[in-house]
Amino acid sequence: MIAKKSLVAVAALLAAAGAAQAQSSVKLYGLVDMGVASLEGAHDKGDSGRTTQVTSGAMTTSFIGFAGVEDLGGGLKAEFTLESFLAGDTGVAAGYMANKAGGFWSRASSVALSGGFGRVALGQYDNPLFTAGYTYNPFGSSMVVSPTMRHLNYVGQRGDGKFGVGFDTGWVNSVTYESPNLQGFNVVAQAALKEAAGSSTKNSYTLAGSYNAGPLSAMLTYVKAGYTSANTAYPSDQKVWNLGASYDLGVAKTFLQYTDVKTTRVATADADNKDKIWQLGVSVPLNDKAAVLASFGQSKFKTAGSDSIKNEVFSVGYDYALSKRTDVYGAFMNERQTDLESGQSVAIGIRHNF
Repeated sequence: MIAKKSLVAVAALLAAAGAAQAQSSVKLYGLVDMGVASLEGAHDKGDSGRTTQVTSGAMTTSFIGFAGVEDLGGGLKAEFTLESFLAGDTGVAAGYMANKAGGFWSRASSVALSGGFGRVALGQYDNPLFTAGYTYNPFGSSMVVSPTMRHLNYVGQRGDGKFGVGFDTGWVNSVTYESPNLQGFNVVAQAALKEAAGSSTKNSYTLAGSYNAGPLSAMLTYVKAGYTSANTAYPSDQKVWNLGASYDLGVAKTFLQYTDVKTTRVATADADNKDKIWQLGVSVPLNDKAAVLASFGQSKFKTAGSDSIKNEVFSVGYDYALSKRTDVYGAFMNERQTDLESGQSVAIGIRHNF
């Protein structure tokens, strides 16, 4: 009898443990992108600044992450995400990709509740402008060869810190709401609190709406970023409009984006400026594993009281999937800018998702 009771107790404990495991889970995941690149931006005559290097993240920035979800019942779930950038070529965690707030979990750090109402997240969370940027261009989130991502994030352009937007791809100290899918429509609202006293500091806000149905996808995003002195995550007052769209023709997928940026300088002595950015792109699948990518983008930057500056980037690439988690790629980029000589860059690499 005692043996039977013991067996029943053990079975009950095992059943409870199995149920708990089914209701919650934690996973380790990430991506490592490694390659070799010869990089040269637009430059003064006779001073190319070309570098050849083993590089990490030419197509997608390498990172490692932890995420978990717990089923609370009634369709309600609790979620968390912790992600850190890493440089695969040196093993440095975060490093040059650390966010402006200097965080170790500089790619994401949030906790959320989700259900039939959508999702509400607290912490550092992707800004919808970043989502639009990588969604509507064939090179995704590449800060090396994507014209859109380079122009939005002032990568490579002479006069760094003046072009594009001044805030991070992920917003710290933020509250984010994502609506459920409403017959193809989705809405995202985000607010980042200034967490600092003073009349010059302001909260930051984003509102975005997207539509996805069949071959058509489109997204309209508005950002009002306010200066925040507490962590320098938001160094200027900026107003940003972005329209992105793509259409899948079957034989090719086309992309376009237009962005208007108006910057009011607060923390520096630089003058106010305007930046108009546009991009056209295409992805052509050759078969179920290979695709050719091409994109052209332009940033037209103007500081108050001075002439405008154009920065233009043309990129072409080839991507081949070795498996569902691993692919190899090659890309060529040409960058030119007003009053400078053009520069050419080449990158080849391998990406592995785990």
